[in-house]
Amino acid sequence: VETAKTAGVDSISAINPPATAKDTAKTAIDTAAAAKKQEIDNRQDLTDEEKAAAKSDVDTKASEAKSAIDSATTNAGVETAKTAGVDSISAINPPATAKDTAKTAIDTAAEAKKQAIDNRKDLTDEEKAAAKSDVDTKASEAKSAIDAATTNEAVETAKTAGTESISSVNPPATAKDTAKSAIDTAAAAKKQEIDNRQDLTDEEKAAAKADVDTKANEAKSAIDAATTNEAVETAKTAGTESISSVNPPATAKDTAKTAIDTAAEAKKQAIDNRQDLTDEEKAAAKSDVDTKANDAKSAIDAATTNEAVETAKTAGTESISSVNPPATAKDTAKTAI
Repeated sequence: VETAKTAGVDSISAINPPATAKDTAKTAIDTAAAAKKQEIDNRQDLTDEEKAAAKSDVDTKASEAKSAIDSATTNAGVETAKTAGVDSISAINPPATAKDTAKTAIDTAAEAKKQAIDNRKDLTDEEKAAAKSDVDTKASEAKSAIDAATTNEAVETAKTAGTESISSVNPPATAKDTAKSAIDTAAAAKKQEIDNRQDLTDEEKAAAKADVDTKANEAKSAIDAATTNEAVETAKTAGTESISSVNPPATAKDTAKTAIDTAAEAKKQAIDNRQDLTDEEKAAAKSDVDTKANDAKSAIDAATTNEAVETAKTAGTESISSVNPPATAKDTAKTAI
């Protein structure tokens, strides 16, 4: 009897059932947690800090799931706790906040820069397109640097470098500036040409150079209004041709010389009409008229102002008018008679 009792007690005492249901459930939780952590580590869009925070969240949810499993009293309760835990862990999907925020800042900077480029009136469509393409390139480079960053600090550094790179895009207005320089060169050359002309008075030179300035300004306005490289070139060509066409007439001096010619012709006719002069005396007197006319024209040529031209003309016509040859031959002959 004693032996049977002892054997029975030992047999009962040996009963130690494994916690199969809960251990299996916890293993499933560990497996789900490890898989999720690996998935998080594999994500290139997360920073180290975001990965660490997400994996900490996985650990928290795994611990909560195991606590729920420990609290379960039936197989069904364990299964329910396990399923809820796995689902909770699987649902973890951390947003790539740092990199997404940085890329948004890059997009914002790029759009602002493109708008600033579009607003510039000194750029042609081709220059704007090239500059905006440069912005796109810099934005792409910045995003690649952000993608390659592994920490929040590195992301911030890449973002700052990117926005500064985009901000530095400041395309020169090459087409319009070059065209305007050509206009300035043409205007300066034409003004020098005008200044070199001896047949113009100071007033005529000033008026002609003012005309050059007007044409230059009109050309520059047309260049400013042009929107394409071709239109700029067309405006430049039209402007230089307009400036080149400035050729002021020497009105003051030509008019004065015409007055001298008129006075000389009138005086010669008066001399020819005189019956008291011999042919030789007429010839000598008309030669004197020619001399005075030439002297007057030389004085007109030497004059630099409208007033000086007028003075030379008046002096010349008066000098010609004063020619009044005496009838010496006939008067002497008559005296002899």
